[in-house]
Amino acid sequence: MTAYRKLSIKMKMFLMIMLMMGLVITLAFSSLYYTYSIYDKQLYDQSSRLLNLSSTTVDMELKRLEAMSLNILSDFEIQQSLKALLRDDTEYSDYIARKKMTDRLWEHISGAARYVQSVHLVDSQGRVSKYGEALSFSEEKYARMIRAAVEGKGAVQWLYPDDSDPMLIMVREVRVYEPLTLEPIGILFLRINIERLVEEYGGIVSQSSDIVLKAGSEVVYPYRQLSKEVADELQPLPGGFGYEILQMDGGAVFLSQRQSAYTGWVYYNMASYHEIFERIVWLKNLLIAVYLVAIVIVLALGMAFARSLTRPIRQLIGQMKEVQYGDLDSMDASLAVPIKQHMDEVGLLQRTYRMMIMRINTLIKENYANQLIIKETEFKALQAQINPHFLYNALDSVHWLAKKNQQEQISSMVVSLGYLLRASISLKQNVIAMAEELEIVKHYITIQTYRFRHRLDFHLDVPEMYYNALIPKLTLQPLLENAIQYGLEPQVEPCLIRIYATPLEGKLAVVVEDHGQGMEEETVRRVLSGEVKTRGTGIGLLNIRDRIRLAFGEEYGVRLESKAGSGTKVTVLLPLPQEGER
Repeated sequence: MTAYRKLSIKMKMFLMIMLMMGLVITLAFSSLYYTYSIYDKQLYDQSSRLLNLSSTTVDMELKRLEAMSLNILSDFEIQQSLKALLRDDTEYSDYIARKKMTDRLWEHISGAARYVQSVHLVDSQGRVSKYGEALSFSEEKYARMIRAAVEGKGAVQWLYPDDSDPMLIMVREVRVYEPLTLEPIGILFLRINIERLVEEYGGIVSQSSDIVLKAGSEVVYPYRQLSKEVADELQPLPGGFGYEILQMDGGAVFLSQRQSAYTGWVYYNMASYHEIFERIVWLKNLLIAVYLVAIVIVLALGMAFARSLTRPIRQLIGQMKEVQYGDLDSMDASLAVPIKQHMDEVGLLQRTYRMMIMRINTLIKENYANQLIIKETEFKALQAQINPHFLYNALDSVHWLAKKNQQEQISSMVVSLGYLLRASISLKQNVIAMAEELEIVKHYITIQTYRFRHRLDFHLDVPEMYYNALIPKLTLQPLLENAIQYGLEPQVEPCLIRIYATPLEGKLAVVVEDHGQGMEEETVRRVLSGEVKTRGTGIGLLNIRDRIRLAFGEEYGVRLESKAGSGTKVTVLLPLPQEGER
């Protein structure tokens, strides 16, 4: 901490900028990698739904095949024929028994799906009755099939595709069901075209499939289309489902998996991570490059910024040393030379110091002359002030002169003008009673009636029960002035202008409404946003709204409704007068 205190301002600014840049970059990359994790999760959800649909459909078909194999095993004629072959009767009776079994196999398989390539039934004599595609098994594979069936003891066993036969094979041992001795009497083989099954029921085409089906280390689907290295990389995750990112064939692969609850096989879905995230990786690399360039630029700008701060401070220190030695005359000469200054805090400090020194010299040399100028200025300011009472007295004189000459209109207008002048200049109250505000409105209408005569059709309808309601001074008169200026003046025909009061949503609504030309919807929006300025020096609509909210709270204010050709309505929302309020 002591070392930090000893650093110059330039180095402190430099370190602060570096710290802020490091923080921003850390937050940016943290957000980026968090986005990657969210995207991985969404990708896994989509892949998981695909795997779930495919595996469920394939499992249902395999269960149907298991049920069909059970129907074959328990078929009465097949059971009788296999038991007859146990007795080793004549060759003719053996032929008849095998013929019945072949016919029954045809009846069972003919209604099955076309992905069952063939069915084989081996009797106790080792002879085979079959239906479907003819295929000779190697002795080694035939022995494996027999051994698997015997080990299964009647349960379904699977033999996976290999070079000798690309079909998936279901094997089951046939046992006696009547009577229920469960004595082995034969073996059933079903050869299944797993690619056709997956394509028809899983909605997957093997040539373009990213789905892989494995049973342990054996590839069930697609056979012969995966390299051994890729197949070995596919290993089940704990729990039987999830996803991971692996390096395969020189590229990253997004791998999701799901284990079948029926067969225990694992379904994998592979997607090229580079293809999915190609644009995002490009964006990440671009961001890294941009950040590196930004760091270099910020460092250069930071150093320049730090120097711009410390240079005027060093200059200021030099000037202070000159003043310290009392050389004000030479200091005054140097201050007279114009220099380029920044208008930031340091520049203002330097400028203020220069002005202070110049001011000190000026005060020393011209103090008496400046005092005379100040006195003279004050005297002229007093002379320029106008006493409002003089205006009131002048208007009052005009009023009585008009009365004397029986000019009632002039007298009435002068009285109204004097009242409006007194109301606008008076600073005693900012919020007045509704009755006082309406009195201002009446005097204003008196003046405007003489101006517009029959063209101004004005109606005032505010019940006396609302006369005690409070309202900011000069709220209704500017709105009435706007109604005359924008509603009445542009048209030749008479214009109806109304002011009325009514309760609304628990508030007092005082409405100023005219039947003038109205405004377009876009103009209304611009007025409410403050884009339209008032003409002359009048009080704007937003000014009235702000004064109402300042006086009573944010729930009160002004509403503007207008439609082209249908007039304009301004609603002033005020607090309702409390019972007994004066």
